[in-house]
Amino acid sequence: MRLLKMIVNKNKYNDMKKIVTIALMLILAQTAVMAQKAKSVNERDVPEKYVRDFQRKGIDAKNLRWSMVDSLIYDATYENENGNTVSYRFSPKGTETRYYVEEKYYPHAIKDTIEENYPKHKISELYVLSIKNKMTYQVRIAKKSGLFCRKEKDVKLLNFEADGKLIDVVDF
Repeated sequence: MRLLKMIVNKNKYNDMKKIVTIALMLILAQTAVMAQKAKSVNERDVPEKYVRDFQRKGIDAKNLRWSMVDSLIYDATYENENGNTVSYRFSPKGTETRYYVEEKYYPHAIKDTIEENYPKHKISELYVLSIKNKMTYQVRIAKKSGLFCRKEKDVKLLNFEADGKLIDVVDF
């Protein structure tokens, strides 16, 4: 009888060990997926042309951070003299400038469009996008999922004209 109790307890221990192992594997897998967005890099690892292009702009950048989006696309993100976040995206196609907008300054027309058409989504970032002197808004929205994580699902990128008119929606 005592031997039988030992076997049952050992099986419970092994089952618990399996559960903990699986939970840890899931957490690690989720962390790896979340980390795949953009990779921080040192300035010396950024193509020289992009660094020169950024320096030519004569910007007094506070907290400059470089990140690699993919092998040909790099972002230079910093805080300007007003404390606002600005990002330049350098690629073979040219340079984009992104001026991130604080939530309290989101345009009402854009907020209203999102609330009407995507009531379960939340804005995760909103910025003014400038490409060759054409200004538009880009808004990244998503539904949050998971209890203890910031995993997003049903991610969309909405493009708006400067007056707040929706141009298009891209699903991720």
